Amino acid sequence: MKKIVIGILLLITVGIIYLGYRITTQSSQTQTVSSLPVDVMVLNKSEFYPSLSFVSKIEAKDKVAVRARVTGFLTKRLFNEGDFVQEGQLLFEIEKDQFEATVHKGEANLANAEANEQNAAAQFKRAKNLIKTKDISEATLDQREAEYSSAVAGVKQAQAELVIAQLDLDYTDIKAPISGRIGEAVYSVGALIGPDSGELASIVSTTPMYAIFSVSENQLLQMREFIKEADKGHETEGIDITFQFANGTTYPFSGELNFVDTELDPQMNTLKMRVSFPNPDNTLISGQYGRVNMKFKNPQQALLIPQVAIQRDLAGAYVYVVNQEDILETRRIEIGLELTSGYAIVEKGLSIGDKILLNNYQKAARMIGVKVQPIIQKLEDNSNKELEASSQETEEESSLMAEGV
Repeated sequence: MKKIVIGILLLITVGIIYLGYRITTQSSQTQTVSSLPVDVMVLNKSEFYPSLSFVSKIEAKDKVAVRARVTGFLTKRLFNEGDFVQEGQLLFEIEKDQFEATVHKGEANLANAEANEQNAAAQFKRAKNLIKTKDISEATLDQREAEYSSAVAGVKQAQAELVIAQLDLDYTDIKAPISGRIGEAVYSVGALIGPDSGELASIVSTTPMYAIFSVSENQLLQMREFIKEADKGHETEGIDITFQFANGTTYPFSGELNFVDTELDPQMNTLKMRVSFPNPDNTLISGQYGRVNMKFKNPQQALLIPQVAIQRDLAGAYVYVVNQEDILETRRIEIGLELTSGYAIVEKGLSIGDKILLNNYQKAARMIGVKVQPIIQKLEDNSNKELEASSQETEEESSLMAEGV
């Protein structure tokens, strides 16, 4: 019995010691959590210069396929592939003998028709005189008039046939329809070509050149806001448009936005746009890809936050905020431009003076509603750094960019 009592007392003692340990540990943990220091930034509006950037493809203003309009054997090719050719320059010659003979035949037919017309005219004139003296009948007069009218029609027909023959002869000289750079010749000298032969070569104009790109509906709305601020006077002095090659170098000549499509593509939900660039040195080549950059000279202001501070779930984007009582909470936000510099523009959900968490996001998820110790951090000054949008793109998609916080 004595042993049982001792055992019970021993168990009670151990329980009291364990309970005291738990209370002490929890109190210590609570004290640690409640006083946990966290890095935060205080929001304020920053000035930045917006810039729009779009993946684009260079296209020539004009591209024309050179084709044969008559059938014959190709006798000459009078250009080097890749050369710059002038409008009207002779490119190919088709064998002329048959067409020259047709012209000569047409000239002879016209001469014969004109002789018939002269004879018919004389007969008709004589008949009109004879009818006055009743030496011929009215029927004969009508016949002479009909013969004259037929002769006149014969002359017109012969003239038309001669014109067609002359055109066919002229078409044996195949000339450049526009000025530009000519491509590869599809047919060699000696080949039989004609209207059904397809393209003999193609010519693309070299200046101006167009940069073609598409913008999404959301990007279009943002772009209009920027343009509205930079172009209030319906002038373009507030926008610099440049072209950036795939290797990162910038084309030295500025461009001009000269076409905006009238409706969105129903499949891609994008709007086609076009910028015109001068190309005096033939540096731009049709088919090459690059980026059109539109930089606005008028600064704008916005709330900028680090992209690492933005958390996302099925409901959208949110950040961790330390409120006025130093309690950690979540705040739903709407994001505008996401910038490759590591910042994003906040459209809704945050205000000037809000303190957002800068790190320890996994731990913060377990600390919602807990009082913390905010430590305000001064972030690196980005006033001279370029801010660019970081959205992923395909050849058909474009991204927006903003520069200069």
